[in-house]
Parts: sequence; C-alpha cells; structure tokens
Amino acid sequence: MAEDDTPRDALQRDNETLRAQNEQLRRELAELRQALARREPDTSSLPGSPQRAACPDADGELRREHAMRRAVDLLRAVVEAAPMMFFVKDTEGRYILANGYFLRWTGLTWDQVAGKTDHELFPRDRADVFLASDSETLTTGRTIEWEESAVLPDGQLRHFALLKFPIRDASGELQGICGISTDISSSRRAEEENRLLQAEIIRAQEMSLRALSTPLMPIAKGVIVMPLIGNVDQRRAQRVLETLLTGIVTHEAGKVILDITGVPVVDTEVANALLKTAQAVKLLGATVILTGIQPKIAQTLVDLGADLSSIITRATLESGIAHVLDR
Repeated sequence: MAEDDTPRDALQRDNETLRAQNEQLRRELAELRQALARREPDTSSLPGSPQRAACPDADGELRREHAMRRAVDLLRAVVEAAPMMFFVKDTEGRYILANGYFLRWTGLTWDQVAGKTDHELFPRDRADVFLASDSETLTTGRTIEWEESAVLPDGQLRHFALLKFPIRDASGELQGICGISTDISSSRRAEEENRLLQAEIIRAQEMSLRALSTPLMPIAKGVIVMPLIGNVDQRRAQRVLETLLTGIVTHEAGKVILDITGVPVVDTEVANALLKTAQAVKLLGATVILTGIQPKIAQTLVDLGADLSSIITRATLESGIAHVLDR
C-alpha cells in the first residue's frame, strides 16, 4: 500500500505547486492590467523579463496630434472668416495664401492668385507700391503699417489700414511676409462727418457769440439799441458796425442808441471805432446816441482828443431812451 500511495502523494504535491504558480501568474496579470489601465506599462517586475525602456504613450500622442490638427483647422477658419484681407507671400513675392475676403475685394479666384506676383495680378503702379512695402518688410525684418486709398473693381473708393510683417520658421529662417488689410472706409466717413459737424457747430457757436457780443434790440418804431459789454477790439468793432448798418436797414431805424456802460476801457482804437460807426450810420440817414459814458472814459476821450461832436451823448441808457422817445 505504501508503494501505491507514493505516486498519489507526488501528484498531489505537483498539483499544489501548479496551483501556487497559477495564483502567482494571476497576481502578476492583475498587476499588469492595472499598469496598462494607468497607461504606465511596466513589465520589469515579471519573472525572467529583461529590463526594457518604457513604451511611448500612444494615446497621449494621438490626443496631441488631434489637438494640433484642431488648432490648425481653427486657425484656418479664423483667417477665412476674418473681415479683413489676409494673405501670405513667399520671399519671391508669390502668393501662397489668401483668404476669401481678399479674393472678394480683388475680384479674383484663388486659381488666379496662387503662385502669382503682384505685377501679374494688378496694374503696374499698384504693384510697385505693394512691392516696395514687401521689400521694406523683408529687408528690415520689422512690421510696417500705413494707410492708403484705392478704387476697387466695384468702382468704390475705399480706405485701408495695412500691416505687413515677416514670417519665419522654427529655426528663424525667413519664409516670406504676411499682410493684413482692414477696410476703414466707414471709420473715415464717420470721421469726415464728425469733422463737418464740428465745423458746423463752431460756425453756429461763432454766430451765437457774435449775436451775444453785438445784440441789437428794436425798442420802438424807428429806434434800435445796441448795448456793448466787455472789451472792444478791432474785430468786434467791425462786427458792431456791420450789425448796426444791417439793423438800420432791416428795422428802418432813424435813431441808434449805442450803450457802452459795460465797456471797461476805451482807448484810441475804441474811440476811432465809435467815430467810424457814427459816420457810417449818418450816411444811412440815422443818428447815433452814445450812452453810458463813465467819468473815467470821458476823461480818456478828452485826453485822446476824440471829436464826438457829431454824436449825441447821454450819461445813461435810460436817459438816452427817454431822449429818442420824447422826440
């Protein structure tokens, strides 16, 4: 019986050994699956396995590749959708990229533009301008900006803001130039309208100031009053004369009261202006009554030797009005 038990015992021991090995293999397989799930392959712990370098992260590379393609597609979509002319030329001046906006404004197709130079596409004078800016960009390696106007194929005058800059590869080697041209016609029109409006406002303000500085008031039939306030220079004196003469004709006035109560200083220039005004009014058949002469001003007029004999004077505006209304 002992001899019969020996093979069975040996077989049992072999089975236990196999079970232990299988259990070990299961554990190692589970560890390997966990490592793969973490995308960190590592087989160096397997018995008898030689040391190997880690495998590339294939999924990560695919994601980066996909992201790069998406970025390129987005950039292409932005360039195509941008509301501005966008183009790229190589160092020989040949077009290697142009967006739809550029093609629409130039009235050309990409097949007509691709690989061509400006002299093959545009009138010589325009092409010379483009070539000069290209040369400056390539020579200096700097970005240049300027504005220009052009009549496009649709016959409209347009204004553009242009920008050109050099393009280099990863090693810094010059590959060509990129140009961006923005239509600023609407801005220019708005600026011109704004300028015209400002000029109109200035003219209106000047007219208001003139009216304020030389107010003319009819107070009775054939009688007008002009009160002056502030300094009177040569320019204002001329406005006073023009306003008075126009007012005399408009109101058929025979009496003009010129009140200088609010004039702080009367010098030779003002005195001469008053005399000139009186003479001009007299030529139209009207009479000037000068009111509001302060003592200091009266002294100045005497010192200046001003001849006011042809002008009726009164101390106050009220007395001047009473004078003309009593007659």
